[in-house]
Amino acid sequence: MPRETINQFLKQSTPLYEIKHPKSQIQSFQLIGESITTATCTWGTKPSWCPDLLTNTKSEKLFSSPFWSLYVNNRVLVPVHSFYEWQTQNTGKKHKYEITFKNPYTYFAGLWGEEDGIRWITILTGDANEKMKSIHNSGDNKHRQPIIMPEQNQNHWMDHSVTNPKDITDLLYQFTPEETTELDLNKEATLFD
Repeated sequence: MPRETINQFLKQSTPLYEIKHPKSQIQSFQLIGESITTATCTWGTKPSWCPDLLTNTKSEKLFSSPFWSLYVNNRVLVPVHSFYEWQTQNTGKKHKYEITFKNPYTYFAGLWGEEDGIRWITILTGDANEKMKSIHNSGDNKHRQPIIMPEQNQNHWMDHSVTNPKDITDLLYQFTPEETTELDLNKEATLFD
């Protein structure tokens, strides 16, 4: 499909897959020649050397990691409406938050690969903005958030001729607190509710 019709295509004729858990089926877009193609892929990969399923890729390791540098030219866009993150409360309980993008045409930056005939995707992450730091406040990868790709950078992100590491990393974008709304799905009632 022509580059300019990607949002129209999403609006009219395709389901958006929910990225609920590792191994979910998710939709992505990539550039092949002068056309954008869509594919359904599995979220996450498990290389033989890794004990865990890798669903996300730290953007800072895109070129320094021997593994991720193999896939740096396999760049995709993943359409997203919202995503979920957990916040650890002072009581130790975890609350699930839904983070929704105000722009209905938001895309995560991702990478794809293929193993045993199964196509997989990971989503790039970066340092969290202040609001996301307060939500994603625990775990091994706390204070992280997905990288989104602004409209003006999308064609360059998918373009295989863009190979200079700085040109690629300059495309990465940390969304701001003003671009999302957050909903605590486990809000506990208080005396004043």
